[in-house]
Amino acid sequence: MADFFVGRQPIVNSRGKTVAYELLFRQDPAVVAPADGSPGALDGDVATARVIAGIHGGSGLSALSGGRRLFINATRHTLTSGLFTTLPREGVVVEVLEDVEVDETLIRELHALKRAGYRIALDDWTEQSRQQALLPLADIIKVEIPAFSPRQLAETAEALHRRRLMLLAEKVETREQHAICESLGFKLFQGHLYARARLIRDRQLNPARRTALRMLSDLQQPDINLTEVSALITQDPGFAIRVLRLCNSALVSGARSFSDIPTAVSFLGTRRLQQLASLVAFSGLGASTADGELLRLALTRARACELLAPQHMADSSAAFLVGLVSMAERMLGIEAAVLAVEMALAEASRRALAGDADSPLGACLARVLAFEAPGEQTGDVLAQTRRFSMAYIEAMRWANEVIEESLGVSLSD
Repeated sequence: MADFFVGRQPIVNSRGKTVAYELLFRQDPAVVAPADGSPGALDGDVATARVIAGIHGGSGLSALSGGRRLFINATRHTLTSGLFTTLPREGVVVEVLEDVEVDETLIRELHALKRAGYRIALDDWTEQSRQQALLPLADIIKVEIPAFSPRQLAETAEALHRRRLMLLAEKVETREQHAICESLGFKLFQGHLYARARLIRDRQLNPARRTALRMLSDLQQPDINLTEVSALITQDPGFAIRVLRLCNSALVSGARSFSDIPTAVSFLGTRRLQQLASLVAFSGLGASTADGELLRLALTRARACELLAPQHMADSSAAFLVGLVSMAERMLGIEAAVLAVEMALAEASRRALAGDADSPLGACLARVLAFEAPGEQTGDVLAQTRRFSMAYIEAMRWANEVIEESLGVSLSD
């Protein structure tokens, strides 16, 4: 898995609370910068495209945004190519850069985005801006404060307020500037006074792994529809091949042969599909023994949580997934709590993965973790540990069988 780097700078309200972020493409710090000292040779089109691709390929919009809107720079090409429509309208603000050429084609594309419910911001606004024709389409105007004298700033703010536009003060560096902007009716603020852009490193998940994680989430739903699961698998050829290979392996199908996904899915059933998705999502990280042992531990932990679930009045399927996802940081480089949000897991699962040991699912996970890393235990705790050891041994046996059953099936990237 490759890494994706992005700069994320907070946008705050008048009380200093972060209400949004601006995302800025950043090169891998390990890449040597050009001799002229510039940040890199990428132009705006490529930078924006990589930001959007990184959102789709990494841990997702919600993980980067924390539930807040993301301002993403928009060039002419990225606007006219439809890239922004691949992002949810409630999660982004389309920030039209100041040097974008304005013509009928661009205006038509922005009209379409506006009708679809996207919010539009105009960057680096000045009275001489070529973006004048875009004012009727704008929701937010970003004003670069150092570029204006106090008088010019007041006049500009008054003119924009007449159009009922929200004003964002950009490049605010002093408290005096903040106070002036607030007195002029600015509602949003961005600049070094509040925070510098922070470099965020995200992991890029390959398509088969993302499909597997999505399927794991779907399979825990009580009203799971195998037709929908088949459609999801079919969208990813790599994952579809893995399903057919598993289904046609001697240990699974015997003498039968399967050539289409719906029949294979129906034959495998939800339990075997869950096993396969677990393997694809968390395997293929390398050929080392350590990687294989991590996969074995992940499956063992998941099964152990599942076996404990009835004792804690927890859902068994959800407990399995909580145990599996708890290994996300060690195996995928993604925090378990972040992955839980991206997978749209139920609130009870999210709480467990965030460390809530008082909830039924959290109690299952905490008990398994305590068994895996025992300290000094006495009395009732020791007795419970001894009783649980048989369940954990059963979980280990199950994990070994699942891995053995899948030998010969290509699970790696």
